[in-house]
Parts: sequence; structure tokens; C-alpha cells
Amino acid sequence: MLSAITVNGRRRVVAWAEEKVQIKDYVEARQLTLFEHGQVVLQILTSDLQACPAAILAWLKSRWREENFLTCASANYGIDAICDYAATIETNTKVIANPARKAANTAVRQAEKTLAAARADMAAMLADPAIPAPAKNTTLIPAARRKITRAEKALAAAEAARGKVPAKLPANQIDPHARVALLRAGRRGLQMVLRLLAHNAEHWLASHLNAYLQDDDKYRAITRETIIRGLAGTITCTPDAITVRLDQPRSSRAARALEPLLDEINAAPPTMPGDSRPITYHLAPAGQI
Repeated sequence: MLSAITVNGRRRVVAWAEEKVQIKDYVEARQLTLFEHGQVVLQILTSDLQACPAAILAWLKSRWREENFLTCASANYGIDAICDYAATIETNTKVIANPARKAANTAVRQAEKTLAAARADMAAMLADPAIPAPAKNTTLIPAARRKITRAEKALAAAEAARGKVPAKLPANQIDPHARVALLRAGRRGLQMVLRLLAHNAEHWLASHLNAYLQDDDKYRAITRETIIRGLAGTITCTPDAITVRLDQPRSSRAARALEPLLDEINAAPPTMPGDSRPITYHLAPAGQI
């Protein structure tokens, strides 16, 4: 079937087919197929039984284009790559765990164990029938109580000492020689902005070229391989203007599409940052280099 839809203000005719399928352990679904130039280019399954199939296919095709956009940005401009590893060595002020607090915690746990052992010893002594009652009352019980009292005081002292020790401190307060290597965020940010600008410029150029090329499948590759990387030319600078003369592309089809694109660019000539001279582009006549 053929359906006419509007995508980003542009009317498109979508060729599609639909089939109802039953998926095991699932509800009924629709299998939608997108055709371009008589060939199958996309198939999807959806449980949405009401939405326009042409709109669904166009949206998913656009999503695929967005994924390709990011893939190309990564492959050709390295937007996911670290620009460089140059770093600045600075004092490490990051807040980290305080080793002294860890030692204080260990002292508290040891005091708790000592107190628990003293209480357990007293309980075992009181329950031992082999020890005579007079011995318990006159000697062993007072000694056990003194031991427990000392352990309680030691625990209280350990807890008080721990309370005075911060759990975390800046690394340079723990170790005056603590240093950290910081990647140059400003430099990396500038490089990333330039990479994104270059990729967005390619995206703009490809989209506008395709208005004359009318090739939904290969226009990005044609732009990159034929124009951005494949064309030589001559740049002429004068006090008032900058003129770029591009050699003819090998593909006559690309050359025909490039001419109106250059006219479009020259209608509002771009400039370089800090330079007010307009930049105009011209295509060398066929047969000339």
C-alpha cells in the first residue's frame, strides 16, 4: 500500500505492507514492512493495532537515521574519544575516608570484645558449681566486677576518642603530599565543541545537498566521500573577500547537485570567526582542474 504523510513539513509517500501475527505467549501483533525502490528496507513488530503504519515506519526509519548520525559522529569525528591525556598536577582536596577513624573504630570494637569477655567470664564463674560459694563471694565476684568496670571505662574512653576523629577529611589533610592529575577540561571541552561543529556542518551540508540529490540512502556518504574528502580546490584571499574554487566531482550527478547548493550558500556567504570577509564558493567548469 501507499500512504502520503508529512515529516518535518515535507510530504512523503511511504510504501508499506501489513500482516497480523500471533506471537507465542503474547498478544496479537502487527508486522509492518517498509519498501523503498521496490526493496524491503525495514520490518518491525508492534502491539499498537491502531496507529498509522506509515507513520510508525517513518518514525522508526528516522530513529535509525539518528543512530547512524551518532555512529558517524563517533567514527568520523571521535565525539566519544578522549582528546588527549595532558593533565595538570594539583593538590588532592577530594574528601576521602580517614584512616585514623578506621583505627578508632578498631579500638572501639576491641574494647567491646574485652567487655563482653569479662561479662561472659563472670557469668561462667557464677554458674560453675565446682567453685565454692564463699570463694565466689569473697574473692571472685569482686575481682570480676573490677574487671568489668575497667572494661566499661576502656570502652567509654575508646568511644569518646573516636567521636573526636572525623570520619572523612580532604586527602591533603590526611597526607600533605597527596596529589591528583586533572585532565584539562577546558581544552577537552573546546576540542569537543569543534568536533561537534564540524559534524553538524557536515550534517547541514548533506541535508541541503540531498534536496538536490534526492538520495535518502547514500547522501551522507556522497557528501563525505565526494565533497568533504574527495574535492581539491584553490582558496584565494584578498583584503575584501575569500573565494574557494572547487574542482569538479568525479560523479556528474554529484556535480549537478553541488551547483545549486553552492548558489544557496553564496546567497548568504559565511565568514570565519574574527574575519568579516565573506567566503564564496565556485565550481570549476567541467574538464578544468
